Amino acid sequence: MRRSDPPVRGHQRPGRHPGRPQRRAGAGPLRADGRAAGGGPEPHRRRDLTTLEALLSGLPTDVRTALGIHALGPLADGSNPSHRMLLETLDTFLTHNGSWARTAEALHLHVNTVHYRIGRVELLTGRDLARLDHKLDLKAALLCR
Repeated sequence: MRRSDPPVRGHQRPGRHPGRPQRRAGAGPLRADGRAAGGGPEPHRRRDLTTLEALLSGLPTDVRTALGIHALGPLADGSNPSHRMLLETLDTFLTHNGSWARTAEALHLHVNTVHYRIGRVELLTGRDLARLDHKLDLKAALLCR
């Protein structure tokens, strides 16, 4: 910024007006409420994308399916009762922020059983649930099922 330029306040940039819907380059016309006109599928607005689940819901079905299969590996086959049990344990474990004790309590299991099951999940998926990026991959895959 040059010294002669006025300071920019907040997140406003020169040429942008607060309250006026902004468009991406090449986007179609907008209605008065900021949504796309023309009857096509409504794009997600930024405020709608506040959770991982909301972000993933905007993906095409085939992409969601591929993500689930790739991240979960053999666990993606829901017909195997053992795999369904492991998926339930994984989902509960991630929901309880990786707490062994709270997962065991929620599933009415001994904590050693939870350790064993999560170890099986890690072995079958090739993921390390001590790593945040692997936890996120598996949570996204569970949300895509």
